[in-house]
Amino acid sequence: MTFHWSVAQARIYQLWSVGLHGKAYPVGETGIRECFRDQGLIQLDPLPVLGRNHDLVIQAHVDGTHPGETLDLIHRKRLGFEYWDKMLCALPIESFPDYRAFMKSGGESWEAKREARLNREHPGTLDAVYGAVAQHGPLSSRELKSLKIAQEEHREWKSTKTANASLEVLWNSGKVSVSYRVHYRRYFDLTERVIPAQFHEGEPPSLDSFWRTMLRRRVRAVGLLPARGDAEVWALMQRIRRTGLPEKLVSEGALSLVRIDGIKMPFYALPQAEEGLRLAEEKAFDDRVRFIAPLDPLVWARNALSRLWDFKYAWEVYKPAAKRRWGYYVLPILYQDRFVARFDGRFDRATKTLHVPAYYEEASGLPLSHPTIYAGFQRFLAYLDGEQITLPTGETWTRET
Repeated sequence: MTFHWSVAQARIYQLWSVGLHGKAYPVGETGIRECFRDQGLIQLDPLPVLGRNHDLVIQAHVDGTHPGETLDLIHRKRLGFEYWDKMLCALPIESFPDYRAFMKSGGESWEAKREARLNREHPGTLDAVYGAVAQHGPLSSRELKSLKIAQEEHREWKSTKTANASLEVLWNSGKVSVSYRVHYRRYFDLTERVIPAQFHEGEPPSLDSFWRTMLRRRVRAVGLLPARGDAEVWALMQRIRRTGLPEKLVSEGALSLVRIDGIKMPFYALPQAEEGLRLAEEKAFDDRVRFIAPLDPLVWARNALSRLWDFKYAWEVYKPAAKRRWGYYVLPILYQDRFVARFDGRFDRATKTLHVPAYYEEASGLPLSHPTIYAGFQRFLAYLDGEQITLPTGETWTRET
């Protein structure tokens, strides 16, 4: 089925799809639970500049959250597990059976090559690490070092030990899973001791079924998936993109195609997209700004973001300082159905100060002096548990109680 929408319709539908319009989440832990379920996956990233990416994704939807709480809750309550999807992600526990098919097939191809190299260059190491996890788990590479297990040098894209590489390989193949994290350090245990039995027992689905499910999950995550270009948003799915599976799912009615006025590239959406658009249009926009995570699903497809939202965004955190246009850790600011600004931020935990060295207003955006922007920064400061904000103007805002 093919739908024809205006840009305004496409924007409001995408916002509704990713939970940034028409949805009010409860405060705190209950809201985290509901939001994680609705998101379907959250991309993980280790940099703790303003909290980590997964914390920032949640704070855009849920009030009363703080850095570190989301992933801790996911593991502590077994709401989800960590695995590959769009890069490394936290995924709802109910989806684990689907990913078993991918694990059984070898998982991520680079990790499969790493496994072959380990077996070739360090025979017996994987068995030794697996045995240590079985006996002592949950454990990390730090405990393996104390046990003097798998400490041979193993140099790849970064210098590491065979212990680190072995844990990654065993996790990639589904033999071990992340039980919890401490200061973002992963602690692995046998999968059968981490994942509830109803999700890891029995035969996994076929690999074909997995790819179908994964594609639909990716479409659900972003709302509108560009049919061409934007390789990043198609991460891990390039192979099925070349097989014609997306077009096949459209022909079967499992996906729909959306054509947007003025944009040549079509988008994939869920088959009930028209009903979703109707529900989205029935909801009034709220009067608050949202600070969007650098790896939020809304901004995964950078080229589509530029065309559909008239907003060019590049996360420059890994660029040399001299090549950055906007700054080190820049967050887009969303207001209703448009991006109104972006800011570069750092949080000093010792002084509880959010430093904002730069604020860039978009054309027809909102200036830093706007009351709605001020209210947004106050909520963000509460999320960080901070006490004050230093601004590029030299002004300081203190936290309101």
